[in-house]
Amino acid sequence: MEALIYIFRCVLVLLFSWFCVRLIGKRSISQLTSYDFTALMILANVAAEPLVFKVSSKAFLGSVTIAAVAVIIGRISLNKKFYNFDAKPDIIIVNGKIDKNALKRNRMNLPFLISLLRLQGYTKVSDVEFAIIEPDGNLSVIPTSQSRPVTPNDLKIDTPYEGITLPLIIDGEIQYNNLKFAKLDKAWLNQEIKKYGASKAEDIFLAELDTSGKLNIDLYKESPDHKPGII
Repeated sequence: MEALIYIFRCVLVLLFSWFCVRLIGKRSISQLTSYDFTALMILANVAAEPLVFKVSSKAFLGSVTIAAVAVIIGRISLNKKFYNFDAKPDIIIVNGKIDKNALKRNRMNLPFLISLLRLQGYTKVSDVEFAIIEPDGNLSVIPTSQSRPVTPNDLKIDTPYEGITLPLIIDGEIQYNNLKFAKLDKAWLNQEIKKYGASKAEDIFLAELDTSGKLNIDLYKESPDHKPGII
């Protein structure tokens, strides 16, 4: 019985912590601001208290308070007066030259900077027009015009509009928001999937609509004489 109660507390703490983290925001770890990261560190300790001590009320109250304060600070940071309150971008390379003072300000050594450049695909500092350390710590690199990949615009080549492919059915479930975005309806979708040999949406693993209006369908079970294709 005692083990079951402890398991219940673990599940409860996990769900409540997850709720508080989602309350703070949807950003990934690499995109967290310093106050978000600080809040999560404290939240992890406070929320875990019921796993050690049987008193849960203070832990839950503390977790909600921390999450609420982080949300309030995040809302305040949306005001233009506080844009750079937490951190601001810092240019670290200008015209292929490293700003040594910027390196010191950001407590970054040269080997680490070179490593970040390599991860971005640049092996020479001279190929970089500008490199900027963003508020979340990521490095944005703007290459020189001679070092950037060639684009169709550079070659004066006209390219067709590509847009975005919309999944209309995922794992047998119709994505009504995407169907509405494409200005289509369920009747049209049912008609199209029947052309492919499926009787209903539940028979389809994935159905994607590209910008040319072609529907690509992948069934759960393909018939022997039919292969996945495009309508």
